[in-house]
Amino acid sequence: MNAINYAILPFFRYFDFRGRSSRSEYWWYSLLLVIIGILYFAYSIAAMPSFTDMMDPDFDETALGYGFIDYVYIIFSLATFIPNLAVSVRRLHDINRTGWWLAAFYGLMATSSVLSTGAMITIFVSAMVAISGDMSSMGSSFGGAYILIALSIGIFIGTLVWMIVWFASPSVSNNNRFGDDPI
Repeated sequence: MNAINYAILPFFRYFDFRGRSSRSEYWWYSLLLVIIGILYFAYSIAAMPSFTDMMDPDFDETALGYGFIDYVYIIFSLATFIPNLAVSVRRLHDINRTGWWLAAFYGLMATSSVLSTGAMITIFVSAMVAISGDMSSMGSSFGGAYILIALSIGIFIGTLVWMIVWFASPSVSNNNRFGDDPI
């Protein structure tokens, strides 16, 4: 199989959470999604009206069609969510891991997001208290927020590295408990 076949194979195995997927299938599909994301970003920046156009009271945003590409990309993202999840589970099966490890990855990413959100709220509240005149607890609040941010970044990077290492690992054997060796 060539790279294009590997990249589109997850679309043909849309709801297939059983079996295994090779490294080639997973990484070519991931590359396809990254390229589409970069193209979307580049187009959306290029199509964005200038600041002076937006400040013009007679500016009609709908005339340019700006925003339509955002809806198309949202639909594309929703359409690729299930195949992305399925190919990730099958890739974990290929290294003889259960798909539930994906829940652990997403749980750690969510924990990282909650910690960073808590840090931002702490910084905001501390700044509001400082503006109101009470400067006594500001330093300790900021210190706690910085610890939360550092912890959040550590969890995020650690989980990301762990995921990349597992998804880049070779198959464990020709056949395992999840099925035959992938294509």
